[in-house]
Amino acid sequence: MHSNYKIMNQILILIILLSGLLGSTACTKKPVAKPVEPTVVNYTTDNSIFPNPERGFSKYTECNLGTGTGFLNESTLRQYRINDNITLIYRIVYLKNFRSTPLSETALADLDKDFETMRKAGIKCLLRFAYSSREEEPDAPFSVISQHLDQLKPYLEKNADVIAVMQAGFIGAWGEGYYSSSGLNSAAGRYQVYNKLLRSLPVTRMIEVRTPSYKREFFQRSTNLTSDEAFSTLDIARVGFHNDCFLASANDYGTYDNVAVDKAYISRECLFVPLGGETCPPSGVDPANGTKAQAEMRYLRWSHLNQDYFNGVNDLWKTDGSMDNIKRELGYRFQLTAGEFTGEVGQGGSFKARIILKNLGYAPLYNPRLVELVLKNTETAEIYKANLGIDPRLWKPTLESEIDTVVGIPGDMPAGVYELYLNLPDPEVTLYSKPAYSIRLANQNVWDETTGYNKLNMTVQVGNENKDDIYSGSLFFDK
Repeated sequence: MHSNYKIMNQILILIILLSGLLGSTACTKKPVAKPVEPTVVNYTTDNSIFPNPERGFSKYTECNLGTGTGFLNESTLRQYRINDNITLIYRIVYLKNFRSTPLSETALADLDKDFETMRKAGIKCLLRFAYSSREEEPDAPFSVISQHLDQLKPYLEKNADVIAVMQAGFIGAWGEGYYSSSGLNSAAGRYQVYNKLLRSLPVTRMIEVRTPSYKREFFQRSTNLTSDEAFSTLDIARVGFHNDCFLASANDYGTYDNVAVDKAYISRECLFVPLGGETCPPSGVDPANGTKAQAEMRYLRWSHLNQDYFNGVNDLWKTDGSMDNIKRELGYRFQLTAGEFTGEVGQGGSFKARIILKNLGYAPLYNPRLVELVLKNTETAEIYKANLGIDPRLWKPTLESEIDTVVGIPGDMPAGVYELYLNLPDPEVTLYSKPAYSIRLANQNVWDETTGYNKLNMTVQVGNENKDDIYSGSLFFDK
C-alpha cells in the first residue's frame, strides 16, 4: 500500500510539472507583428504657369510643301517653351503644288525633317493638311487626297509620337471643310475623307472635325460615347472637335446647329476626346470677356487654343486679367493633395502607396500616358520603377482621383534609403526618357526637370529585417 501511494504521488507531481510547462510554453508564443503605420505627406499648391505636353495655347506655323521653304527651326520651337510655356504648334501643311500629282519624295523628306525638329525641341503638333488658303483657291479631288494619304501613312505612323492630334483638314480653304471646289463639303465627301484619314493614322491617335454635326453625320449616331467605348480603337472613340470661331457669333459661325443641344453633346463627348481651335472676329456679339470664355472652356472641356488668332479676342483676356488663369487651366492640370506611404519595408516585402490628386484644368488627357512609381537610391542613384497600369485619362476635370496600390520590393533590392517619385512619361519609346514630354504636377518643390519625375517628398527605408510582410502579388519595382 505504501509503495503504491508513493508511486501515485510521484505521478501526480509529474502531471503538475507537465501542466506548468505547457502553460509556460503557451504564454511565450511568438507575438504577432504590429502593423507599421503609414507616413502621411501633404502637398503645397503651385500656382505658377509652366509647360506641359499636349495642352494649352499653341503657336501657329505653316508651310507650303514642295517649295523648300517654311521649315521649322529647333531654336525657335525651344523658345516657345521657354518664353511662352508652349508645348504645341498648330501646323498647317499646304499641298498647293500637288493638287493633281503625287507628293514628291523631296516633299515627304522635308515633312519628315520637320517632325524630327519637333522631337528635338520637345514640341508636339496639331497637324492639318490643306490645298488652299483662300476661299477662291481650289482644293483637290478625293482621288488625289486618297493617294496623298497612302503616301503620308508611313510618315504619320513613324511620327505619331509628336502628333498630339490631327485635324481632319484636306477639304476647302484652310482645310476647314467649306468652299470645296471638288464637292467634298458634303456628307458623302466628308465621309470619304474622314474614313480614309482614320485608316491612315495610327489607332493611338485621334482626329478633330469641325462641328459636332459632322461627327454625328459620319457615324449616323446622335448619342454620346460610353465609358466602355472610350479610349478604344473604335473609330467613334477617335474623333474630337476643333471650333475655329470660338464665341465669335451666336452659333460660332455655324459650329452649332442647335446651340444648347450641341454644346451639351460636346461637354459629354469631351470627357473622352479633345476639343480645341481658335477665336475669330466677332459678328453680332460682343467679344467674349475672360469670365465668359473661362466658363465656356470649362463647360466644353477645351484642351488647346491658337495663341496667334484672333488677337482682338485673345488680347481682351490679357487686359481684363483672365489670361494667366486660362493659361493655367486650359487642358489638364494635375495637383497632388496628400499621400500615405510605407516608410520602412523589408526586401521581398509590400510597399503601399495611396495618393490623392485633383485635375484643376478644363479637360482630361486625351492620349495614352503611363503612371509610374520610382524609387531612387540616395547613395548610388540606382533607379527602380513600377508601371502601375493606371490610365490617367480617367482623371476628370474638377474631380479628385486616387492612386491606391501595393508594389513588391524585389528580394535582391539593395538595402538603403530611397527617394520616392511619381512619373507620368509619354509611352512612346522615342519620348519616354525625354523630360520635356513628361507631365509636371502643380505643386511646389516636386518637379525634377532633369528627369521629368515629380518628387513625392517621401523617403523609403528598404531593409532586410522585416520578414513578416512578404509580398505575394505580381507588380514589382524593377530596374
